[in-house]
Amino acid sequence: MAKDDLAEEMEGVEITTSEPNQPLFTEQERRILDVYDRLEELQLEIALLKARGVLSQDEPMEASEGDIKKAQQELLKAKAAYQVRNDIIEGVLVAKPILKAAHAGNNASPAEQDLLPLIEHRDKLSEGLNGLSAKALSTRSELMKVESEHAIKAQKNAELSNEMLTLAEEAKTQKKEDITDSKLRLQLDRLEGDVKTSRQRWRIMKGTASGTIIGSGVDWARDPRLLGIVLDDDGA
Repeated sequence: MAKDDLAEEMEGVEITTSEPNQPLFTEQERRILDVYDRLEELQLEIALLKARGVLSQDEPMEASEGDIKKAQQELLKAKAAYQVRNDIIEGVLVAKPILKAAHAGNNASPAEQDLLPLIEHRDKLSEGLNGLSAKALSTRSELMKVESEHAIKAQKNAELSNEMLTLAEEAKTQKKEDITDSKLRLQLDRLEGDVKTSRQRWRIMKGTASGTIIGSGVDWARDPRLLGIVLDDDGA
């Protein structure tokens, strides 16, 4: 519990001491942490035994839905109170030596002097983490803005494409009606079929290429060539 949390927090922290194999805790400190962990375990066991005793004394044969909800609410309150109590105790146990190490100056004990470099290192890591979090938030906001603009442009492109297809079909109909030669109209029908087949193949190839670029994780939005491949209409 407390000892394990302190050990995890000190992982990756470089400790410079005069003795290369100096342990993180003295034997007395380890015993104190062990006793603290055991105290928490005993308190949990006592609470469970008390709860079992209360239930065994006046436990109804059948519990109504209201009883179940009431028990759930009491359980949540008990868990919250227990967590708050533990947080306060751990906060006091952790904060007091930190304050002493930071403000004792020349009057600091050897243990407090050893703790001060770790506190300074922790503060530097916290500052770096805050900076990275701010950058990540800014990048996420920018990405959401770009994605929103891209969605709007894609919708606009789809609307324009539909309008172009409608106009193109109207133009084709007018031209074919003007042709009186049956052979020419037959050739035109064949050419239109070939164009349609080629256009379908092009759409498949373009869709595959666009999907590959988007799924690759490459920042294609900042590359004009990749952006053209992903967003460019096929001209249908």
